[in-house]
Parts: sequence; C-alpha cells; structure tokens
Amino acid sequence: MPGYPRCSLLPNPKTLHPAHFFSLASCKRQVYHLPNVKKLWLLPLLGLVIFCSYASAENVRVQIYAPNGARMEGNIRFRLSGEDGDRPPEVFDTDTKGSCILYRMTLGMSYTLVVESDGKNWATTTERFYVLGAHTSVTINLRPLESVASSAASVSVAELNQNIPRAARNAYGAAVEQWAAGDLDRARKSFQRAIELYPEFIEARSELAVLLMRENDNAGAEALLRRALEIDNAAVRATLNLGLCLYRQQRYADALPFLERGVQLQPMNGHAHMLLGITLVLSGDDARAEPILLRAYEQGGKHCARAQYYLSRLYTRQKNYLRAAGALELYLHDLPDDPDAESLRATLTKLRAAARP
Repeated sequence: MPGYPRCSLLPNPKTLHPAHFFSLASCKRQVYHLPNVKKLWLLPLLGLVIFCSYASAENVRVQIYAPNGARMEGNIRFRLSGEDGDRPPEVFDTDTKGSCILYRMTLGMSYTLVVESDGKNWATTTERFYVLGAHTSVTINLRPLESVASSAASVSVAELNQNIPRAARNAYGAAVEQWAAGDLDRARKSFQRAIELYPEFIEARSELAVLLMRENDNAGAEALLRRALEIDNAAVRATLNLGLCLYRQQRYADALPFLERGVQLQPMNGHAHMLLGITLVLSGDDARAEPILLRAYEQGGKHCARAQYYLSRLYTRQKNYLRAAGALELYLHDLPDDPDAESLRATLTKLRAAARP
C-alpha cells in the first residue's frame, strides 16, 4: 500500500496557532481559514460557503438596531437562509454592538434574515435582501413588541446579552484590545474580570477558553466552554471550540457530538464540515467521513484542500487507488507548497501505478 509521510497524518493538535481558533478577539473577521500547513497546524473552525467561484462571492455587513433606533448593546442571534431553499438556515451571532460581516455571499442571490423576539424588547423581525455588489450593507431595525402577553418563556439568550453590565462590557472590550496588542496576560485577566462581573457572559467565556487553549490549558478551556453551553446550547463559537478542545486532547469520540451540532447550526460551513470529517477519519469511521469531507471541499474549495488529503488516505485504506490518486493530485494542485509535497508526489506516483489494471 502506498505510504504517506508520517507527519502529515496527524499534525499535533496541541500546536494550533491562536488565529485559527473560533475567536472574535484573536481574529477581526468572523471567518476562519485553513491553517498554514507548513507549520502543520490542523484546523480552522468557521467559514462561510463558497458556492461557485470566488469571483461571484461578496461580503455583506449587517447592522442591527433596537426598535428606538439605538445601536444594540449585546450579541444578537439571527437565522440566515437562501432563496428557494438553496441555502439551508444557518445560525449566526453578531458582535456585542449588533454588527456582523457575512463572508462570501453569492452575488445576485436573495437571502432572508430572521431575528427572533426576545419576549420583552422587540418582536420577531424578518428582513429579505439581495446581494447586489461589493460592499453590500444591510440595516435591520427591530420591530417594537406590540404585546408582552407571550413573554412568559424562560430568560432568552438575547435578554442575557442585553443585561450585561457596562463594567463587564468594558472589561471584555479591554481584553479584546489587549489581545490584539499581544498582551495575553492582561487579556486573560480582563476576560476573567468580565466573567466575574457577569458569570453568564458567554462571549467572554468562549474567548477566554480560546486563550487558554492557546496556552495548552485544555482542562480550563473545557470547563469554560461547557458552562457557556449550559447557558446557551446553541452558541456556535462555544460549540465548535469545545469540539476542538476535545479534539486537541485526542478525545475524538467526545468531540464528535459538538462538531456535529456545529454543522447542524451552520450547515453551509465548509470548514466545520472539514473538522468533523477529519475527526471521523481519525476515529476510524471512514463511511461517515467520506461524504462529509466531499461536502467540505465542495463548499470551501482550495481553502478546504486538507479534506482531499484525508479523502486520499481514506480511499487508500479502501484500496481504491484511482480515487486516492485523484484526491491527492487535487490536494497537491491546491497546496503545491506543502512541506511534504515531494514525498506526497512520490506517493501519488505509487498510487497511479497501483491503479493501473
């Protein structure tokens, strides 16, 4: 059986670069790219779907305002879906100022954005918009709540976010700035202060967990993320970060439910599919991994090239050398500068030879 370079099989999950965690503080954009394979950092967590080609995709800025026109103070959750069911619903959270950037939206396509009522301050608000060109901007003015008769439900995530004390927000904002400046010690303390002031501050917990994972404190990160999901079981960042945290500990079976949940919340997220597919491969579940890795590459293209590498390994194990060669060839086409490129090309030659009748 053709061999693969040992170091490419299982990059050390403990050496992930901080910019590739699912974090708002360590990355300005809410989309996460494939790590530099020269360093063998393993996986990103989020990205938005790429439908046909990069030339047909645009970024869309969303800003949500309160019914009185004031800028929101807190993370607002919304659902996004494409026209005619072409894009299944996905869940997103804004930043703490009600703002969000949606990356690689298909040019010319219409989308529907829905913000559910918090039961106290605004009614469910639906907005349909078209991506008409570069720099498309969408402004959502939440509808006023006409009646509070249906507000007997339990405390919502939106309400939790709106109740964040100003001092906790300030501590969180300081932590983000300190992180951006490279002062991780002060950032850690500021995140901790934000959580002390408001224990249900989900974003602060998630960001602090990312920082702790960066410092290889996986146990501390896991505790923070599990508590965040107790508060809000649909928090996408916390869900995927917990999957990553467990993966970093090589607890693949424990990681899978959270990665599967993350894919359910964002079904068009190629990077989330790739992370799930690779974890399945490492768990020995090739049958489930194959369609997920294929979908990851379909959605993310060369940004999810690593999916093709693991598909090649999977097909090699199945002795389907023709498909293995095709997947590895595509991987090398997308990432010709892989540090193991020379050995992989030798493997590709062996695969092609094995595929001949």
